[in-house]
Amino acid sequence: MVETGKARARAQGEWTFFAIMSLLVAAVVAAGFGPTYAASLAPPGLPIWVHLHGAVMTAWIVLFAVQAALVRRRSLPLHRSLGLASIALVIVMLPLGMATNLQAIERGATPPFFTPEQVFAADFCDMALFTALYVAALLLRHRPEWHKRLLLSATVLLSWPAIARLRLVQHFGLDAIVPVSIAILVAMALAGPVHDLATRKRVHPAYAWGVGAVIALYPLYNLLAATAPVRAIVASVLPGAG
Repeated sequence: MVETGKARARAQGEWTFFAIMSLLVAAVVAAGFGPTYAASLAPPGLPIWVHLHGAVMTAWIVLFAVQAALVRRRSLPLHRSLGLASIALVIVMLPLGMATNLQAIERGATPPFFTPEQVFAADFCDMALFTALYVAALLLRHRPEWHKRLLLSATVLLSWPAIARLRLVQHFGLDAIVPVSIAILVAMALAGPVHDLATRKRVHPAYAWGVGAVIALYPLYNLLAATAPVRAIVASVLPGAG
């Protein structure tokens, strides 16, 4: 009985950590995108799908926080129902994300610290990795230790575009934005393994896949940006391409 109580307390503590991490991601996204999004509301404004993209991305972060709170409160039936409902949200997130990416390239509204090819490749890699981590977590939903760690890695990954727009990061200068933002992203991703070490004295292998993939993303998107298919896609939507 004592061991069961200890295990339950540890599980609640873990889900508290995941809830805190979701709030951290939410704060980063709000600080990174909030000022530019508020400015974009002035005429002529942004296309409707850009607003939808922001809404569904925000919905995912809110959902992750709610799911963590539900497990901590042992509201498992509702947690499972919302988890299955999240499939529809992710199905919407993916095409909206890529459509917003291509629309930004077409408008010439890409960040100055990226080439258009890097913007496309980075978003494509982000969406592909997010999808892979989400699907893996969904398939492993009956193994909660894997499930929650893969979802945390996927959620942290979504914060990268917002990190690069933080005033603190931009203070380092244009050439440093990418490496500094990646360093912060990796630090956020490593919070999970550090928490494991502090509370379990070992790192769960799920982080080797989730955090490892996040760390490997930077060289991967640079390689992808240099490929002929990516250059062709970007050239077809650049201003004046038509």
